[in-house]
Amino acid sequence: MNIRNCHIKYRCTKTWENLIETEDQNIKYCNECDRGVHFCSTANDLLEAMKNDWCVAVDVESTDDLRSVRLLGDIGIEIPRE
Repeated sequence: MNIRNCHIKYRCTKTWENLIETEDQNIKYCNECDRGVHFCSTANDLLEAMKNDWCVAVDVESTDDLRSVRLLGDIGIEIPRE
């Protein structure tokens, strides 16, 4: 997924595999922050997460070695600075 005009407010050090499974395969529970983490596979999923201030997991391409990385964190809309 191509993510633009966003910034990571908080990048989590946990991995998707270490979160607690829920009944919804696209939501896992983090006992450290006591929040659900929503996997976003589409731009619409990500927009919905931003509107609801959800923690997210997204697959992004690493620029270091061109591998896919699942990034966890709290994402926000970037406001241009004047």
